[in-house]
Amino acid sequence: MLKKAIFLSKIVSPSIATKIALILTALVLGGMALLSLVILGNQSSILSQQADAYAAALGDQLTIAAVEPLLADDVEAMHQLIRNLAQNEGIEGIAIFSDEEQSRVAIGDIPSETPAWTPSGKALLWQTDKNGVFQLSSYKNKITYRDLTVGYAVLTFDRSFMSAAYRDTLKTISFITALMLVLGTMVATALGRRLSQPIKQLVDGTQEISEGNYTFRFQDCRRDELGQLMGALNTMTEGLEKKEQVEQTFSRYVSPKVASRLMTDLRTNRLGGSHVEATVLYADIVGFSRLSEELEPETVNTLLNDYFTVIDEVAGHHKGHIDKYIGDCAMILFGAPLPDENHSLHGVSCGLEIQRVVKEYNKVRSSQGKIVVDFSVAVNSGTMLAGNMGSERRMEYTVIGDAVNLAARLCSLATSGQVLVAKELHDALQLHLLYQTESQGIVKLRGKSEPVEVWQVGQPVADAAAFALAEARGPVTIH
Repeated sequence: MLKKAIFLSKIVSPSIATKIALILTALVLGGMALLSLVILGNQSSILSQQADAYAAALGDQLTIAAVEPLLADDVEAMHQLIRNLAQNEGIEGIAIFSDEEQSRVAIGDIPSETPAWTPSGKALLWQTDKNGVFQLSSYKNKITYRDLTVGYAVLTFDRSFMSAAYRDTLKTISFITALMLVLGTMVATALGRRLSQPIKQLVDGTQEISEGNYTFRFQDCRRDELGQLMGALNTMTEGLEKKEQVEQTFSRYVSPKVASRLMTDLRTNRLGGSHVEATVLYADIVGFSRLSEELEPETVNTLLNDYFTVIDEVAGHHKGHIDKYIGDCAMILFGAPLPDENHSLHGVSCGLEIQRVVKEYNKVRSSQGKIVVDFSVAVNSGTMLAGNMGSERRMEYTVIGDAVNLAARLCSLATSGQVLVAKELHDALQLHLLYQTESQGIVKLRGKSEPVEVWQVGQPVADAAAFALAEARGPVTIH
């Protein structure tokens, strides 16, 4: 599920390297766009200032040279003057007007509203091209003689060179922007991958940890905040690894079910318990005292470990767990600490399975020349106190009560290969419908004020449907 979520997140959202590359590329593009606007604005302003300065210089030259011909009304001289001046680059028209704004001489393009269109020295932009860009600008200058205005001079200049220069600048900037965009994208991609590499390592590392690989460690931690985070995760995984080792070791000394419950809810780790309906099974080795006297301790230890390993596996198959080992006896618990509504039926079936598996195991050991033993088994259900028993410094999870004691007493009565139950359990489960059962009589047991009728449970006589129906009935009440 975690891998699927990570895979979907990669599809839905781009990687951090891609995001960083996009951000850096956008910054480069935005910076170049802003720089282009500034350069183009300055270019336009500089060209306009240059045009105004050029027009002012030629205007001053014309107004000085035109004073004498205008006062003498020498039209030919004025014509010659404007023809000579028109040869200057960029001039498209020249005109001289009298002080009454009457045209005296003119050549080229002159605005029709001249000279009243604007104050002296200000440019008039007119005659646009098909794109709406002004192509001509005209300037009006006063012709004065001894502080008297004797006429006006108008010069028209071609502004197309400014548009051409503007377009050239725009092309140059566009080329540089495109080049910077390509280079910026390459650099941003490389830088994004480099910057996102430690983040990717963190993602991969946390995925390893979430999958239970507590041996994972970050190597060569960086010297920045990400490196500190890697170091913290290394410390955390070391703690998780130790915790897992503790849990594994703990589960070998107590039932895995009990260990899981205690490790999950630490608030339950206190003395005390509660009454539960559960089932206890005792499986005891027949004639163990004689064997322990005849065999070496190491051999006895190996013998017990071999058989208890088999019994533990059988108990797990029937939803039971080893509560404790008492010398040569295994105490198996059903229905606690995890509830099981069919704990009684599972306990009986587990007892019969233990006898069958031990019988087969003995055949294998005999063929190998090893010592074999037989078990006596007793099962009982009822109300018992389940919880932590002992002291605050040393406690264990177990069950106690009259139902537990009765199971132990029945086990002491059982012989090799037998599975014994009390009449109350036999009748509550209707075991005679499922197994071959036989009464063993009424016996007086130590610790019991009333005699107990004991029954032996043997081979199954019902089919799978009958067992399924018995389980479907749910829990039974033992009186």
